[in-house]
Amino acid sequence: MAASLRSPVLPLLALSALLVCAEARAQAIEPGKEGELANFIPPEAGARACFSRVYDAAHLKAHPKQQVTEMQFRIAYYIHDPDEFAPNGQRNFYFEVLARLRGHKQPKPLSAMGECRPGDDGKSIFCGVDCDGGGVMVKHSGDGKILVDLETLGRLRMTSDCDQDEDGGVELSSGVDDKRFLLSKLPASECPAYDDW
Repeated sequence: MAASLRSPVLPLLALSALLVCAEARAQAIEPGKEGELANFIPPEAGARACFSRVYDAAHLKAHPKQQVTEMQFRIAYYIHDPDEFAPNGQRNFYFEVLARLRGHKQPKPLSAMGECRPGDDGKSIFCGVDCDGGGVMVKHSGDGKILVDLETLGRLRMTSDCDQDEDGGVELSSGVDDKRFLLSKLPASECPAYDDW
């Protein structure tokens, strides 16, 4: 009954915010303009790559302020079904960061998802979470490794469930020992397709 007493302005504001987020999310990457993204995965339907690291006890003891105990970065190229706006199908590079944090007792890792685009420096990619959820800069670091940089953007909004709202999220902030994460490439057999994220 209390719900019926709410001001009609609030739903309109929420709808406006949702539309802004949806518009920001729809940043297709035109063929031939992938830039550094094409060095991560080829712009082909189903292409994907996963990178991971589990920090051992010795590392965590040496970095007592590091919140992240495990991290995985996934990136995938996806071609949407054709529609009136994109007759050949909209093309996007999607990402997901999964992380486990000290003291966080969730059975599943926390997750942040969004889209990637080439970084302005021509050597990295920017991967941002929708609706001002922060993001990371990512670049190759040789020998099948990548460097996930949280320091440049400062934060990443993460949740334990993709349907969870912002109030239930966790802000992973760049701290003393949570600035950059060196991750190693996983075998293709351990890297799920985008539809399975």
